Amino acid sequence: MTNKNLWKTVAAGAALAVIVLGGLAAAGWMHGGAGPTPAKQGPLAPAATPGRGILLFQSRVDELWQIFSLDLFSGARTRLTRSTADDSYPSASADGVWIVFESTRSGSPEVWRMRADGTGVEQLTFGGRVCRAPCWDSGGSSVLYNSPQSGREQIFALELSTRQERRLTNSFWPSILPAVAPDGSAIVFSRSKLGWDVYRMNPDGSGVKSLTSVGGNCRPDWSPDGKRIAFVSDAADGKGDVWTMDADGKNKVRVTVGDDSYDYNPAWSPDGRWIVYETTKGSKSNPWSLAVIPAGGGTPALLTPPGADDRYPDWAPGKDGR
Repeated sequence: MTNKNLWKTVAAGAALAVIVLGGLAAAGWMHGGAGPTPAKQGPLAPAATPGRGILLFQSRVDELWQIFSLDLFSGARTRLTRSTADDSYPSASADGVWIVFESTRSGSPEVWRMRADGTGVEQLTFGGRVCRAPCWDSGGSSVLYNSPQSGREQIFALELSTRQERRLTNSFWPSILPAVAPDGSAIVFSRSKLGWDVYRMNPDGSGVKSLTSVGGNCRPDWSPDGKRIAFVSDAADGKGDVWTMDADGKNKVRVTVGDDSYDYNPAWSPDGRWIVYETTKGSKSNPWSLAVIPAGGGTPALLTPPGADDRYPDWAPGKDGR
Protein backbone atom coordinates (compact mmCIF):
# COMPACT_ATOMS: atom_id res chain seq x y z
CA MET A 1 0.00 0.00 0.00
CA THR A 2 1.51 3.30 -1.05
CA ASN A 3 1.24 6.45 1.01
CA LYS A 4 -1.13 7.83 -1.61
CA ASN A 5 -3.50 4.88 -1.22
CA LEU A 6 -3.23 5.10 2.53
CA TRP A 7 -4.28 8.73 2.36
CA LYS A 8 -7.26 7.85 0.16
CA THR A 9 -8.47 5.30 2.63
CA VAL A 10 -7.99 6.90 6.02
CA ALA A 11 -7.35 10.61 5.63
CA ALA A 12 -10.93 11.61 5.08
CA GLY A 13 -10.33 15.06 6.44
CA ALA A 14 -7.05 15.94 4.75
CA ALA A 15 -7.30 18.73 2.24
CA LEU A 16 -4.06 17.87 0.47
CA ALA A 17 -5.23 14.53 -0.99
CA VAL A 18 -8.27 12.67 -2.23
CA ILE A 19 -10.88 12.47 0.51
CA VAL A 20 -12.33 9.01 0.91
CA LEU A 21 -15.86 10.35 1.01
CA GLY A 22 -15.20 12.89 -1.71
CA GLY A 23 -17.57 13.19 -4.62
CA LEU A 24 -20.64 12.59 -2.49
CA ALA A 25 -22.57 15.83 -2.88
CA ALA A 26 -24.49 17.36 0.00
CA ALA A 27 -28.20 17.35 -0.63
CA GLY A 28 -29.69 19.94 1.71
CA TRP A 29 -30.44 20.16 5.42
CA MET A 30 -32.63 17.78 7.37
CA HIS A 31 -33.04 17.71 11.14
CA GLY A 32 -33.61 14.22 12.41
CA GLY A 33 -35.46 11.58 10.43
CA ALA A 34 -38.33 9.17 10.46
CA GLY A 35 -36.80 7.05 13.20
CA PRO A 36 -34.76 3.87 13.24
CA THR A 37 -35.78 0.81 11.26
CA PRO A 38 -34.58 -2.53 12.63
CA ALA A 39 -34.15 -5.58 10.41
CA LYS A 40 -32.74 -9.00 11.11
CA GLN A 41 -29.82 -9.94 8.90
CA GLY A 42 -29.58 -13.51 10.15
CA PRO A 43 -26.69 -15.32 11.80
CA LEU A 44 -23.67 -13.07 12.17
CA ALA A 45 -20.71 -15.37 12.59
CA PRO A 46 -19.53 -18.55 14.29
CA ALA A 47 -20.26 -18.94 18.00
CA ALA A 48 -16.64 -18.18 18.83
CA THR A 49 -17.22 -14.52 17.98
CA PRO A 50 -18.52 -11.97 20.53
CA GLY A 51 -22.22 -12.15 21.27
CA ARG A 52 -22.85 -8.80 22.90
CA GLY A 53 -22.50 -5.11 22.29
CA ILE A 54 -23.64 -2.75 19.54
CA LEU A 55 -21.65 -1.93 16.44
CA LEU A 56 -22.07 1.48 14.84
CA PHE A 57 -21.03 1.96 11.24
CA GLN A 58 -21.85 3.76 8.00
CA SER A 59 -23.36 2.05 4.98
CA ARG A 60 -24.26 3.33 1.54
CA VAL A 61 -27.96 3.75 0.79
CA ASP A 62 -29.00 5.17 -2.59
CA GLU A 63 -25.51 6.64 -3.08
CA LEU A 64 -25.53 8.31 0.34
CA TRP A 65 -23.77 7.24 3.53
CA GLN A 66 -26.16 6.59 6.40
CA ILE A 67 -25.50 5.38 9.94
CA PHE A 68 -26.58 1.95 11.18
CA SER A 69 -26.23 -0.15 14.29
CA LEU A 70 -25.83 -3.90 14.56
CA ASP A 71 -26.83 -5.73 17.74
CA LEU A 72 -24.36 -8.59 18.08
CA PHE A 73 -26.72 -10.60 20.28
CA SER A 74 -29.94 -10.42 18.25
CA GLY A 75 -28.48 -9.73 14.80
CA ALA A 76 -30.78 -6.72 14.37
CA ARG A 77 -29.41 -4.21 11.87
CA THR A 78 -31.02 -0.82 12.53
CA ARG A 79 -30.85 2.26 10.35
CA LEU A 80 -30.32 5.25 12.65
CA THR A 81 -30.24 8.15 10.19
CA ARG A 82 -32.56 8.95 7.31
CA SER A 83 -31.26 12.15 5.81
CA THR A 84 -30.82 13.44 2.29
CA ALA A 85 -27.12 14.03 2.99
CA ASP A 86 -24.10 11.95 3.92
CA ASP A 87 -23.94 10.83 7.57
CA SER A 88 -20.67 9.13 8.47
CA TYR A 89 -17.95 8.40 11.05
CA PRO A 90 -20.18 7.44 14.01
CA SER A 91 -18.57 7.41 17.46
CA ALA A 92 -20.32 6.27 20.64
CA SER A 93 -19.89 8.00 23.99
CA ALA A 94 -18.39 5.85 26.74
CA ASP A 95 -21.79 5.39 28.40
CA GLY A 96 -23.44 4.45 25.10
CA VAL A 97 -26.04 7.23 25.37
CA TRP A 98 -24.86 9.51 22.54
CA ILE A 99 -23.43 9.13 19.05
CA VAL A 100 -21.38 11.87 17.46
CA PHE A 101 -20.98 11.81 13.69
CA GLU A 102 -20.03 13.78 10.59
CA SER A 103 -22.77 15.02 8.29
CA THR A 104 -23.20 17.24 5.24
CA ARG A 105 -26.79 18.14 6.18
CA SER A 106 -25.90 21.82 6.48
CA GLY A 107 -24.11 21.88 3.14
CA SER A 108 -20.55 21.03 4.19
CA PRO A 109 -19.11 18.46 6.59
CA GLU A 110 -19.87 19.42 10.20
CA VAL A 111 -20.10 17.56 13.50
CA TRP A 112 -23.52 16.45 14.73
CA ARG A 113 -24.77 14.24 17.54
CA MET A 114 -27.82 12.10 18.25
CA ARG A 115 -29.02 9.70 20.90
CA ALA A 116 -28.19 6.03 20.56
CA ASP A 117 -31.63 5.32 19.08
CA GLY A 118 -31.24 7.95 16.35
CA THR A 119 -33.40 10.65 17.98
CA GLY A 120 -32.42 14.07 19.30
CA VAL A 121 -30.27 15.04 16.29
CA GLU A 122 -28.31 18.24 16.91
CA GLN A 123 -25.66 20.16 14.96
CA LEU A 124 -22.53 20.96 16.99
CA THR A 125 -20.19 22.82 14.61
CA PHE A 126 -21.15 25.58 12.19
CA GLY A 127 -19.79 27.96 9.60
CA GLY A 128 -18.76 25.61 6.81
CA ARG A 129 -15.42 24.84 8.48
CA VAL A 130 -15.32 21.23 7.23
CA CYS A 131 -15.15 19.43 10.58
CA ARG A 132 -14.59 15.70 10.12
CA ALA A 133 -14.10 12.35 11.84
CA PRO A 134 -15.35 13.26 15.34
CA CYS A 135 -14.75 11.26 18.50
CA TRP A 136 -15.59 11.66 22.18
CA ASP A 137 -13.24 12.49 24.99
CA SER A 138 -13.16 10.00 27.84
CA GLY A 139 -15.66 11.86 30.01
CA GLY A 140 -18.15 12.77 27.31
CA SER A 141 -17.78 16.51 27.91
CA SER A 142 -15.93 17.32 24.68
CA VAL A 143 -15.83 16.19 21.07
CA LEU A 144 -12.59 16.08 19.06
CA TYR A 145 -12.33 16.31 15.27
CA ASN A 146 -10.06 17.47 12.48
CA SER A 147 -10.62 20.57 10.38
CA PRO A 148 -8.62 22.53 7.77
CA GLN A 149 -9.48 25.90 9.29
CA SER A 150 -5.88 27.08 9.01
CA GLY A 151 -5.32 25.65 5.55
CA ARG A 152 -4.06 22.27 6.77
CA GLU A 153 -5.95 19.64 8.73
CA GLN A 154 -5.45 20.10 12.47
CA ILE A 155 -7.16 18.66 15.53
CA PHE A 156 -9.68 20.63 17.58
CA ALA A 157 -11.78 20.00 20.69
CA LEU A 158 -15.27 21.39 21.29
CA GLU A 159 -16.43 21.75 24.92
CA LEU A 160 -20.13 20.86 24.80
CA SER A 161 -21.21 22.85 27.86
CA THR A 162 -19.80 26.15 26.55
CA ARG A 163 -19.50 25.37 22.83
CA GLN A 164 -15.96 26.76 23.00
CA GLU A 165 -13.48 25.34 20.53
CA ARG A 166 -9.80 24.70 21.32
CA ARG A 167 -7.11 24.00 18.78
CA LEU A 168 -4.92 21.10 19.92
CA THR A 169 -2.38 20.80 17.10
CA ASN A 170 -0.59 23.58 15.27
CA SER A 171 1.71 21.84 12.85
CA PHE A 172 2.87 22.33 9.29
CA TRP A 173 1.91 18.68 8.82
CA PRO A 174 -1.71 17.51 8.47
CA SER A 175 -2.99 15.95 11.71
CA ILE A 176 -6.21 13.93 11.68
CA LEU A 177 -8.30 11.12 13.21
CA PRO A 178 -7.85 11.68 16.97
CA ALA A 179 -8.65 9.08 19.63
CA VAL A 180 -8.64 9.81 23.37
CA ALA A 181 -7.25 7.40 25.97
CA PRO A 182 -9.91 5.85 28.25
CA ASP A 183 -8.57 7.75 31.26
CA GLY A 184 -8.22 10.97 29.28
CA SER A 185 -4.45 11.14 29.81
CA ALA A 186 -3.40 11.17 26.15
CA ILE A 187 -4.57 11.51 22.56
CA VAL A 188 -3.32 9.47 19.61
CA PHE A 189 -3.76 10.61 16.02
CA SER A 190 -2.43 10.30 12.48
CA ARG A 191 0.02 12.81 11.01
CA SER A 192 1.58 12.93 7.55
CA LYS A 193 5.17 14.06 7.13
CA LEU A 194 6.92 11.98 4.50
CA GLY A 195 4.23 9.37 5.11
CA TRP A 196 1.43 8.72 7.57
CA ASP A 197 2.42 7.73 11.09
CA VAL A 198 0.79 7.43 14.50
CA TYR A 199 1.53 10.11 17.09
CA ARG A 200 0.67 10.69 20.72
CA MET A 201 0.16 13.95 22.62
CA ASN A 202 -1.09 15.26 25.95
CA PRO A 203 -4.75 16.34 26.26
CA ASP A 204 -3.75 19.99 25.79
CA GLY A 205 -1.81 19.25 22.61
CA SER A 206 1.66 19.38 24.15
CA GLY A 207 4.26 16.63 24.29
CA VAL A 208 3.78 15.33 20.73
CA LYS A 209 5.85 12.25 19.93
CA SER A 210 5.74 9.62 17.22
CA LEU A 211 4.80 6.02 17.99
CA THR A 212 5.62 4.80 14.48
CA SER A 213 8.24 6.27 12.17
CA VAL A 214 8.47 4.49 8.84
CA GLY A 215 5.29 5.74 7.11
CA GLY A 216 2.27 3.68 6.16
CA ASN A 217 0.74 3.76 9.67
CA CYS A 218 -2.52 5.39 10.67
CA ARG A 219 -6.00 5.22 12.25
CA PRO A 220 -5.16 4.47 15.91
CA ASP A 221 -7.69 3.34 18.54
CA TRP A 222 -7.16 2.74 22.27
CA SER A 223 -7.86 -0.52 24.06
CA PRO A 224 -10.34 -0.11 26.94
CA ASP A 225 -7.60 -0.48 29.57
CA GLY A 226 -5.39 2.05 27.78
CA LYS A 227 -2.46 -0.35 27.51
CA ARG A 228 -2.59 -1.13 23.79
CA ILE A 229 -3.33 0.79 20.60
CA ALA A 230 -4.79 -0.76 17.47
CA PHE A 231 -3.77 0.84 14.19
CA VAL A 232 -3.42 0.21 10.46
CA SER A 233 -0.02 -0.52 8.94
CA ASP A 234 1.34 -1.61 5.58
CA ALA A 235 4.65 -2.75 7.10
CA ALA A 236 4.12 -6.46 6.43
CA ASP A 237 3.05 -6.60 2.80
CA GLY A 238 2.62 -3.09 1.43
CA LYS A 239 -1.10 -2.90 2.10
CA GLY A 240 -3.26 -2.18 5.10
CA ASP A 241 -3.49 -4.66 7.98
CA VAL A 242 -4.61 -4.29 11.58
CA TRP A 243 -1.80 -4.17 14.12
CA THR A 244 -1.55 -3.43 17.84
CA MET A 245 1.21 -1.89 19.93
CA ASP A 246 1.86 -0.78 23.49
CA ALA A 247 0.77 2.71 24.45
CA ASP A 248 4.39 3.86 24.13
CA GLY A 249 4.78 2.41 20.63
CA LYS A 250 6.67 -0.73 21.62
CA ASN A 251 5.82 -4.41 20.99
CA LYS A 252 4.06 -4.05 17.65
CA VAL A 253 2.05 -7.13 16.64
CA ARG A 254 0.33 -7.86 13.35
CA VAL A 255 -3.27 -8.99 13.99
CA THR A 256 -4.76 -9.55 10.52
CA VAL A 257 -2.54 -11.56 8.21
CA GLY A 258 -4.46 -12.18 4.97
CA ASP A 259 -2.79 -10.93 1.82
CA ASP A 260 -5.97 -10.98 -0.28
CA SER A 261 -7.70 -7.98 1.30
CA TYR A 262 -7.29 -4.55 2.80
CA ASP A 263 -8.09 -4.37 6.54
CA TYR A 264 -8.74 -0.90 7.94
CA ASN A 265 -10.24 1.22 10.71
CA PRO A 266 -9.97 -1.02 13.81
CA ALA A 267 -12.04 -0.49 16.95
CA TRP A 268 -11.82 -2.41 20.23
CA SER A 269 -14.67 -4.20 21.95
CA PRO A 270 -15.61 -2.75 25.37
CA ASP A 271 -14.10 -5.80 27.12
CA GLY A 272 -10.84 -5.53 25.15
CA ARG A 273 -11.02 -9.09 23.80
CA TRP A 274 -11.94 -8.33 20.20
CA ILE A 275 -11.23 -5.89 17.41
CA VAL A 276 -13.78 -5.02 14.73
CA TYR A 277 -12.54 -3.62 11.44
CA GLU A 278 -13.54 -3.10 7.82
CA THR A 279 -12.22 -5.46 5.18
CA THR A 280 -12.36 -6.16 1.46
CA LYS A 281 -12.22 -9.87 2.26
CA GLY A 282 -11.81 -12.06 -0.81
CA SER A 283 -10.34 -9.41 -3.10
CA LYS A 284 -8.58 -6.08 -2.75
CA SER A 285 -11.15 -4.63 -5.16
CA ASN A 286 -14.24 -5.69 -3.19
CA PRO A 287 -16.48 -3.16 -1.40
CA TRP A 288 -16.02 -3.06 2.36
CA SER A 289 -17.69 -5.25 4.96
CA LEU A 290 -17.16 -5.62 8.70
CA ALA A 291 -15.20 -8.40 10.38
CA VAL A 292 -14.09 -9.23 13.92
CA ILE A 293 -10.95 -10.93 15.19
CA PRO A 294 -9.53 -11.76 18.63
CA ALA A 295 -7.36 -8.87 19.80
CA GLY A 296 -4.35 -11.14 20.04
CA GLY A 297 -4.85 -12.49 16.53
CA GLY A 298 -6.59 -15.60 15.28
CA THR A 299 -9.34 -16.49 12.86
CA PRO A 300 -11.47 -13.54 11.71
CA ALA A 301 -15.20 -13.77 11.06
CA LEU A 302 -17.36 -11.57 8.86
CA LEU A 303 -20.13 -9.70 10.65
CA THR A 304 -21.78 -8.19 7.57
CA PRO A 305 -22.09 -9.78 4.12
CA PRO A 306 -19.15 -9.56 1.70
CA GLY A 307 -19.33 -6.37 -0.32
CA ALA A 308 -21.98 -4.80 1.91
CA ASP A 309 -20.22 -1.41 1.72
CA ASP A 310 -20.15 -1.11 5.51
CA ARG A 311 -17.38 1.12 6.87
CA TYR A 312 -15.85 2.92 9.87
CA PRO A 313 -17.12 0.75 12.74
CA ASP A 314 -17.23 1.75 16.38
CA TRP A 315 -18.10 -0.63 19.20
CA ALA A 316 -20.65 0.78 21.63
CA PRO A 317 -21.36 -0.94 24.96
CA GLY A 318 -24.40 -3.20 25.19
CA LYS A 319 -27.15 -2.78 27.76
CA ASP A 320 -25.00 -4.52 30.38
CA GLY A 321 -22.10 -2.13 29.64
CA ARG A 322 -20.12 -4.69 27.62
